[in-house]
Amino acid sequence: MKSNLILLVFTLFFLGAYAQDSFIKLPQTAKINCPMLLIDEHIIANRNIITSKEDIEEIAVIKDKPRRETHDFYNLSENGIASVTLKKKIASKTQGELNTFFGLDANNNVYVNGYLIESPKYKFATESIVEVELVTPTAENKLKQKVINIWTLTRDERVDGCKQ
Repeated sequence: MKSNLILLVFTLFFLGAYAQDSFIKLPQTAKINCPMLLIDEHIIANRNIITSKEDIEEIAVIKDKPRRETHDFYNLSENGIASVTLKKKIASKTQGELNTFFGLDANNNVYVNGYLIESPKYKFATESIVEVELVTPTAENKLKQKVINIWTLTRDERVDGCKQ
């Protein structure tokens, strides 16, 4: 009996320690394979925000899968992240500003391209907002309340993916 209990505890510890975190996303993200673009480490944008190579001060690609416990951009990383520091300043809106504009509580969850933004530090480049979708709870998406989903991808990119 004691050895079975020890085996059970060891198994639970082993499985818990090596379990993969899942990405929190809406059902419509299934066909998307576009990397996320972060400007100045906290502004979510699309590649159209960069108009010339002279705009770029620094660029980095996050290729390793980060850990949820140590990186607040974990949920944005399923398809990779390109992080760019620009020489120019870009206009942006906070998650709270967008929620309030659409009649939701300022602290309501916000999704980008179908992925939950887990940190309130992220903003959106206003030039990069292609569409804002108000998503209501359904059995399929399992939401508890209405949320907004900010699309930085065109309809074609959502279906066919991004051009490399």
